[in-house]
Amino acid sequence: MCGIFGAFGVALSDEAIAGALRAIRPRGPDGEGWARLAADQVMGHTRLAIVDLSASADQPMRGLGGRLALIFNGEIYNAPELRRQIPDYPYQTDHSDSEAILAAYWRWGDRCVEHLRGMFAFAIWDAAEQRLICAVDRFSIKSLYLHRRPDGGLLFASTASALGGSGVALQPNMAAFHAFLADGVLETCEQTFFEGIEQLPAATMAEWQPGGAWRQWSYWDCPVQTPDGLRHDVTLDDIAGWIDETLSLHMLSDVPVGVCLSSGLDSNLVRARSAVLGHSLHGFSFGFPGTVYDEPQRIADSFGPDVAVTATAIAPEQMWADLVSATRAIELPLGGVAIYGHYRNAQTARKAGITVLLGGEGSDEVFGGYRYYAEAAIGDLWQRGEYEEANRLYQAFAQAEPGDWKRSPADLARRLQGPTEAKAPDGTSLGESFLTADFAASPSLPGIPVGAGDPVRAAMWRDMRHLKLPKLLRWQDRCYMASGIEVRVPFLDHRLFERMATVPTARLFEGGVTKAPLRELLEKTIPGWRNTAPKLYVATPQREWLKHDLASRIDAMLTPDALLVQRGLVDLARLRQRTAVWREETALGNSFFLWKFLVAEAFFQAFFR
Repeated sequence: MCGIFGAFGVALSDEAIAGALRAIRPRGPDGEGWARLAADQVMGHTRLAIVDLSASADQPMRGLGGRLALIFNGEIYNAPELRRQIPDYPYQTDHSDSEAILAAYWRWGDRCVEHLRGMFAFAIWDAAEQRLICAVDRFSIKSLYLHRRPDGGLLFASTASALGGSGVALQPNMAAFHAFLADGVLETCEQTFFEGIEQLPAATMAEWQPGGAWRQWSYWDCPVQTPDGLRHDVTLDDIAGWIDETLSLHMLSDVPVGVCLSSGLDSNLVRARSAVLGHSLHGFSFGFPGTVYDEPQRIADSFGPDVAVTATAIAPEQMWADLVSATRAIELPLGGVAIYGHYRNAQTARKAGITVLLGGEGSDEVFGGYRYYAEAAIGDLWQRGEYEEANRLYQAFAQAEPGDWKRSPADLARRLQGPTEAKAPDGTSLGESFLTADFAASPSLPGIPVGAGDPVRAAMWRDMRHLKLPKLLRWQDRCYMASGIEVRVPFLDHRLFERMATVPTARLFEGGVTKAPLRELLEKTIPGWRNTAPKLYVATPQREWLKHDLASRIDAMLTPDALLVQRGLVDLARLRQRTAVWREETALGNSFFLWKFLVAEAFFQAFFR
């Protein structure tokens, strides 16, 4: 994993190129290089050496006697297989996964991406055909930011800051801030928080030609579940085999691999199944000592004291001191205290000499991890007249979580007709806001498309492409790459996703629990483990900090000097009044209305002073 930068149809000075590379140097502390392919064509790269540590694998990488030039951020997990499959390509490295991309392009042209299993954002300049090809992986685990100039020139990079370092003016995209402050959504489309800077959508390939001709197309989409494609014979052993396969592929590395560990199901399944495959992974976690939110303690309580984990303690004053600098590194408003926890967790892992970590992201969207997926399944059954099955599933959940299931199956069916709203995992609304009248009436981002398939799969598709996964992946990439740490997400393997699309939806919720197959598999892998504790949705003391520990800090920010107030985005009087009322309430309640202001203000301070 690395940082990449390119400029085509743009004549950049050496100083501008150096400015771009400086911005992405934390992503690639092990090497740096750039090449001027023509007077108006530049490729630059900063390297985090993971696979084939030799200098022959440095980038920009040339191929076919100089005809091809590649810059690449990510990992191709099936690179050994591709190199065996294409033995006649003139390789110049021993086992570089980067060169496997060049070989695949040489063999299959634009269809090379169909043969790649991994996470990637890459660009290939083909001098013979005078065309630049850019691509990102199927889930946009790795991003590619684009600035397309009116004169046809193109600049692209792993981060917006690299574009800014090259001379692109970084200005706020007010539509993106409107969507975030009004509705709590971000990363829902190709627009970014920077005006004039877009990102290439997931599973997209694009072509640029001299003169500025540009086209882009999608090469993969989430499979739609159909009755004819369902497999009712899939066993737990089948699913275990699929997961073990993707885990084995994600172990491709010439440096040590660890795991981002919490007390939850997903990361511990990664840890436990990796051990079955012969890989003992050291865990890295963050927590809040002395509170119920202390993840390292919960790991010990749930899985025993022998789990190898290095913990990072997170404190409110330190987070406040780092808020602007962390935002500058992450290039998104922080979604919660947990995002800062990951930012610090990465620093700890780097100090321990680890540069690759596995994570559990994506399992919720693949295996049905959110409660509202189960509600959609019950509502869909009722809507289709399968009342007995709907009641059976409803009762199973109601017995597992007494008191939490108050809506009847008929109510859940009626909710399927309502509008899509961004929500927290527990169903809490993210929409309370305090915009000025003028800003509230200004344009926002486009609406969220409705996914294809049954209501459950459609909800998964929306979360995967728009509402949840994009922002999680972006936060993860920025938090860890700020310290030169590569995070891999084994559950986001497109083969695994395609295979799980053949599994009947009801299988995901058997026994009145979400992600039923994963729970069963972890119980099988760790004998004696039972997941009986209720899910703790708010896993940090964020509400306590905003209400008590950081109250004076927040009051000092809630002033007419705040940039959001000066720019006319936020109605300060109403926000102050709501904050005062919330602080008087006994219950912790929902603090996201205030958090949105704090992190958006930090974003403006980081980039738009």
